[in-house]
Amino acid sequence: MSIKNPFRLTIITVSVLFFGALIVLKILNIISSEEYSQFEEIYEKTVPANRGNIYAANNELLAVTAPSYNLFFDLEYALKTGVKDKQFKKLANDFAQIFQDKSPLEYLRHLNLGIRSNKKYYPIHDRLSFEEMKLLKALKYYKKPLHGGLIIEIVTSRENPNANLAVRTIGSLNEHGWGASGLEYSYNADLMGQDGKCFFINKSGAGKLKIKDRQNLDAKDGRDLITTIDLGLQDIVEDALLRQLELYEADFGTAILMEVKTGKIKAISNLQKTQDTKYAEIFNHGVSSQIEPGSTIKLASIMAYFEDYNADIDDTIDCKNGIYQFPGAPILTRDSKKLGVVSLKEAFAHSSNIGIARLIKKYYNHNPQKFIDRLSSFGLGEKSKIDLKGKLLPTPKIPAPSNNNWSGISLPWMSFGYGLNLTSLDILTFYNAVANNGYLVHPYLGFAFRDGSQLTPIERDNISYTICSQSTIQKIKILLSEVIKNGTGKDLLDLPFSVSGKTGTTVKNYSNSSTDNNKQYQSSFVGFFPSEKPQYSCIVLVDNPNKDIGYYGSVVAIPVFKEIAHKIYIQQGLHWLNSSKNNMVFSDSKLNQPSISKDRLIDKKLLNQNNYPNVVGMHIREALHLLELGGYQVLIKGDLGNVKKQYPKAHSPIKPDLSITLFI
Repeated sequence: MSIKNPFRLTIITVSVLFFGALIVLKILNIISSEEYSQFEEIYEKTVPANRGNIYAANNELLAVTAPSYNLFFDLEYALKTGVKDKQFKKLANDFAQIFQDKSPLEYLRHLNLGIRSNKKYYPIHDRLSFEEMKLLKALKYYKKPLHGGLIIEIVTSRENPNANLAVRTIGSLNEHGWGASGLEYSYNADLMGQDGKCFFINKSGAGKLKIKDRQNLDAKDGRDLITTIDLGLQDIVEDALLRQLELYEADFGTAILMEVKTGKIKAISNLQKTQDTKYAEIFNHGVSSQIEPGSTIKLASIMAYFEDYNADIDDTIDCKNGIYQFPGAPILTRDSKKLGVVSLKEAFAHSSNIGIARLIKKYYNHNPQKFIDRLSSFGLGEKSKIDLKGKLLPTPKIPAPSNNNWSGISLPWMSFGYGLNLTSLDILTFYNAVANNGYLVHPYLGFAFRDGSQLTPIERDNISYTICSQSTIQKIKILLSEVIKNGTGKDLLDLPFSVSGKTGTTVKNYSNSSTDNNKQYQSSFVGFFPSEKPQYSCIVLVDNPNKDIGYYGSVVAIPVFKEIAHKIYIQQGLHWLNSSKNNMVFSDSKLNQPSISKDRLIDKKLLNQNNYPNVVGMHIREALHLLELGGYQVLIKGDLGNVKKQYPKAHSPIKPDLSITLFI
């Protein structure tokens, strides 16, 4: 059959196809345009970015976004499609078998209740695990069209795999999925990534269809945060703190462990008593709760005296036999030990409030601002630079003579820790500077970001400065060592390494006219170890221990510090010894003990070429160092502590090839 006017037909066909294509392109253009988004069936949907995870220093998870699943049932649809009672019973039995939290009969009642409620999407179960979701999808019923009305909703939640460990420091998210506190808040911009967006159209019978549009944006996932926290050390710190809080029935406690040279926070625990008298991480007390530091601030007072008056540890102080009333003070000041005229070293070791306060009042009473300025030069007046943002990071409160509430007792009371407010972290940062030979480093928790396999260290202000002269640091280290050897920290003497630090016992309600029976205390200890080559600094604070059991820092806080330090030594002590250039001395018990480093201040005049030196009363480490300087061979009988006896006796003539035996 021949076609008439084939050219005309071709032209018409091409024209129809052309205009048809134009119409199709126009429709697609309309669908992809912003104008079309005004129609109800077109909508824009946010595509959430995956939030970055938070990791410990050894890449163990601290916080992760985990998916979970909620199960709903469109019972209206199920009834319309003719689901029979027999199928409901079978489904109830399947639910009971998968979830194992209710009997089949209970699930059947639950389904019937849903039918009577007339709810379109009736909740069946929330927070299904991935395994439960897979079992659900394997059901014969789920294979029905539109899954027979079963609807699985995917939800995400932020999980802490290590439960309570450092949970207040890690932080939390708000209802929008943004950081609300802790590291989640401080590093929110990097963790949250950037949400995308996409246009969808609802087509009858086809559901939601994604529209290709150049205005669609792909989501950019957040970066992972690698922290400085060591979960092994965190576990040690929290266990030791919890044990003591339970023993002394305290209200709360905090313990912070810092790496001396870097300022890395390796562990931080904040435990508070709950209504059921258990303990949980509720508030970051170590970083956010301001306290009156009590005797731990005496270190700063003595440092000021050394710096401003070129003083010495052997300067004498009259401690008034432990009882004194400062002019204008409403109550007597009492020391736990009744000291008279003693050296500054002894007064500090036994934590004499009277001695330290009388010293500071004598030298600064004419110009108290000089004392305040000196405290500020130690970094104590500066808000912590730890990378935890928010209103809960307070500025230290140090009174000044210009304040309306300044009085004649402000200066002496401030010198032993009352009338000023610091956080535990503020105090630790100060002590850490002393351990670091005077160099102040700022504490931090965030170490690096990770994108896939790429690790990017977080840049920090590495400006460090010395808070005082080296001569003052040397004197201060002797004082802190004396606290352990002969003062309030004696319980740390039996550790197989040296510790330096200071106890603190603060009366919380001293301004009340209450009797001793109603007083509340805070017990603390802050120090560093090992003394000769400090690796870690640590502070422990216990609030309101049961005073009928004990309340002094030496009784309540030191055991926590001791357990932390000793367990860390068991893990890492060999590294400390290997990294030290000190000689090793072997005792009869086959224990290797490092000698004191050569920068310790030992009086070489004690050595005599003809007679044995006297080391009785010295700590074993100092005795070993002195005897090493003299070239003696040494045997040790006993463990660590002070030398109780030596053979040959002191000052007896030296006998060649005869070792000195020290009895501990």
